[in-house]
Amino acid sequence: MFTPYHRFRGCLRFKREFKRLSEAGSISDSIQQLHNRYHYALFHKLKSGKYHLENLERLLSSTPPQDVVSLDTSSEFLFNTNLHIDNFFYSTGSALDILSREILSYFGIPFPPKVYFHTAYEELSRLRPGDQLLQRLDSPSWKEEFSNYRNALTHELLVVGRYSLDVQVDGGNPRQIITVPLPDNPREDMVVRTYKKNPDAKNYCADTFRRVVSLINQIYSEITDRMVTLNHLPL
Repeated sequence: MFTPYHRFRGCLRFKREFKRLSEAGSISDSIQQLHNRYHYALFHKLKSGKYHLENLERLLSSTPPQDVVSLDTSSEFLFNTNLHIDNFFYSTGSALDILSREILSYFGIPFPPKVYFHTAYEELSRLRPGDQLLQRLDSPSWKEEFSNYRNALTHELLVVGRYSLDVQVDGGNPRQIITVPLPDNPREDMVVRTYKKNPDAKNYCADTFRRVVSLINQIYSEITDRMVTLNHLPL
């Protein structure tokens, strides 16, 4: 489904089981409504994130190096680069926030006034402190850095105007590769920012997208196992 990033088989299994329980009348009307509202919204956000990631990859691989350094075309290149990076973070981050709402709905837990990704962990910890799903929701190691980037780009540019042209030898033929870095600390002033941790924004976004869809797939698998055992929703 998200080839080459992930096959998302756990989610496909979830959809089959949800349909089975729905046809059997084993899902409450309120959960059915919340499912229709959030499950498809999450998929839309993931597909949007994939769209912008692949357009970023295409832009960096197909733009002639001379267009990057030309005064006439460099500004358009940087604008499009920032556009795809911004929207990748917006869409992918939104998918995680929507996931939190979806999880709470399947457990029949009322939503607090504001719901973000960490809300599902907080509410589940409060009401079901021993639940095994908490291990999946407990702030993955990559989440803090991703959130810092997402929050920073809401107010400013992450990329600004930095790029590099690297020589890559492919089949004995050298060619120039365009890379755009992400700042180590997006909250620092642009003049003093360093760019050592993630020198290639394309690679960072691709790796992050794999992590996000993998996490979501694992959570769907866990929820599906319980649906099969209990044979109803809410869990």
